[in-house]
Amino acid sequence: MILATFDDLIPPEACCDLGDVRRGIDALDAAVIVLLGRRMGYVKAASAFKPDEESIPAPERVAAMLVDRRAWATEAGLDPDYVATLFAGISKWFIQQQILHWRATRGEVA
Repeated sequence: MILATFDDLIPPEACCDLGDVRRGIDALDAAVIVLLGRRMGYVKAASAFKPDEESIPAPERVAAMLVDRRAWATEAGLDPDYVATLFAGISKWFIQQQILHWRATRGEVA
C-alpha cells in the first residue's frame, strides 16, 4: 500500500540523514508507480478508439511523443537521451498491453 504523499517530503537540501533521503526517494517512486497505473487507464481507454489491432502501435505518435519527452527532460535538467530511451521502453510495454486489452475486449485470443 502506498502511504507517502508529497506533503510528507522533506526537500533534498533539508535532509538530515540517509533515512530522510530514502523516504523521499521511496515516496517519489511510489508516486511514479501510481501515475503509471493511471497511464494504463488511458492506454486501455485508447483501445476503444482503435479500429483494428494494426492501428495500435502508431509509430508516428510515439516519435512525436519522444520529441516532447526529450524537451521536457532538458527543461528538468535530465539527460534527454536517457529519458527518450526510458519512454521508448515504457511506450513499447504499454503498446503491448493495449494490444492484449484490445483483443480481450473483442473476445479475441491473446
